[in-house]
Amino acid sequence: MSKEMGAILVFGTIIVGAIIMFVLEQRAAARRKEARGGREIDVSNLIAFGSAAGEGTRTEAPKR
Repeated sequence: MSKEMGAILVFGTIIVGAIIMFVLEQRAAARRKEARGGREIDVSNLIAFGSAAGEGTRTEAPKR
């Protein structure tokens, strides 16, 4: 096997692996969306308000 053929096999394997990972992530994202009842959750809300943003409520400030 020549160097070129080896390089094609290595990079082809990397590309196929990346495509498989992308498809699996898309399927997982679809399952998560279905589990939420089809609602989208804005990530900026999660950063600002915590996990309660997904439920449509704001979290309270921590008591000190």
